[in-house]
Order: sequence, then C-alpha cells, then structure tokens
Amino acid sequence: MDIKYLIDYYAHASVSFTDVFTNKMEPGQVDTGRTTAPGKCGLVVPLAGSAIFSFNGIPYVMEPGMVVHAGPQMPIEIKVSGDKVWEYAVVHYNIPQKEVSLYPLAAQHFLIHTGYHTKIIDYVQQLIESHSLPGNMSIFKAKTLFMNLLEAILVSAKVKVLDTASDQMEQALQYIHENYATQLSVSKIAEEFGVERRRFAYLFEQHTGMNPSAYLTEYRLRRAKDLLQYDDATVAEIAECVGYADCFYFSRVFKKCTGVSPTAYRKKMLEEAKYV
Repeated sequence: MDIKYLIDYYAHASVSFTDVFTNKMEPGQVDTGRTTAPGKCGLVVPLAGSAIFSFNGIPYVMEPGMVVHAGPQMPIEIKVSGDKVWEYAVVHYNIPQKEVSLYPLAAQHFLIHTGYHTKIIDYVQQLIESHSLPGNMSIFKAKTLFMNLLEAILVSAKVKVLDTASDQMEQALQYIHENYATQLSVSKIAEEFGVERRRFAYLFEQHTGMNPSAYLTEYRLRRAKDLLQYDDATVAEIAECVGYADCFYFSRVFKKCTGVSPTAYRKKMLEEAKYV
C-alpha cells in the first residue's frame, strides 16, 4: 500500500471508531467459515506470535510490526503458524455510506508495514481498556485514542517506507557505479529495482538531491575526466568507455556540463600538470 494514498484517505474520510476486541489462538489452531463485520472496516494489529490471515482468499503472513486493513463482510481464514500463541486485536471503524464510493480503500484489504513500535501496542491496549469502561468520558477517550493509533500507524509506516527506500536507493547508486559504461537509462534502472519510473526518480532525488538522469550524467563525466587526464585513449574510445555510443553526443554533453570540449579539457589538464 502506497503510504501517500493511505494518508490521503485517513486525512479526508470521515472515519469514526466503533469498537475493538482481542483474540488468542493456540499453535496449530485454524479458524474458518467466518467473515469480517458488516458495515465496518477493520485494522488487524498483531500483538504476539504469528499467523496466516486470509481475506477473500488472499493470505497475509502476520506478526507484530505490521497491520492489515480489511473491508466489511470479507471471508476470513486464520491459521496459527509457529509454536507460540497468536494474539491480535481488531479495531473497527466506519465511514458514512455517502463517502464509501469516494474512498475505495475502505472496502479493500491491504498490508501496512509499520515495523515493531511499542507506541502502537500501547495505544491498542489503552483503547481496549477505555472501550470496556462505561460513561461518556470513556467514549470520548476511546475516540481520541483511535485517532492517536491511526497517527502512530501512519507515521511508523512512512518511516518504514523511507528506510526501505533509502536502502533501495543505495543499491541503485551501487548499480549505477558498476554499470555506467553500459547503455544505461533511468527506465532500465527503475525496472531493475521493480519501481515505476516516476516513483523511482522521486525517491532517488529525495535520497541524493539529484534526479537520476543528472546523477548518471555527472558520474559518467567524472570518469571521463579521469580518463582524459590520465589515459591516452581517443575521445571516441573514452566516450564508449563511459557509456556513450555516439562520440559527438558525448562531446556536446561534456561541453555543456564543463564549458569546454573533451579535447580542450585534456589540453588544459596537460598544461596544468607541467607546473605541478
């Protein structure tokens, strides 16, 4: 689930807390033949152990550090995995019927990676306690805790995405450094890492401060400068060595970025070397 769409959804939909419950299952236990609650959306928050939780036949391997969203009246199946007791909480909320068509996420199931955060577990436990108590003050507190829980989930998921993206972009940089001499393109790099091109460009610029096309060009030109200064290869050979099949195009790019042609740059470096 793209965290941006998730934040947009909870920022604008009129979500309201309805109820919360917890459940425990023994190792090897299976629960089938049920559906999610009618007219309600739910957030399944693992508290301990692990299980395979299926919605509409789609399985999610669940453990603390993730949250699964489910829509109303979805067939569910739970299989406890591992040798520990599986414990989870389900937090129900709803949105007005008139908004259902505006926010399709409400009727969908999807996984939210949050990483393990005690704040999320604490909010769930406080929510369970408040919901069990009588009185308007408890009702009000439960509403507040629900919004705090949503915020904790969204913030944790955003941080998780950024951490994951950071690792991925470091790998992309390494890939560029190792393959710059080939016919490399931003589309090819994005495809290599399984990311849509525009999304890749956005994440790359967030990580490096440069768009990937500009970074690739600058890296190639740095290597070209080294070769022009310390190697006797022709300009055409150097162009090919840094990923440019067209020598004339390479020369235009080089001059545009440095202000001088490759030949003039080489001559300048040789002149300066005489006085070192």
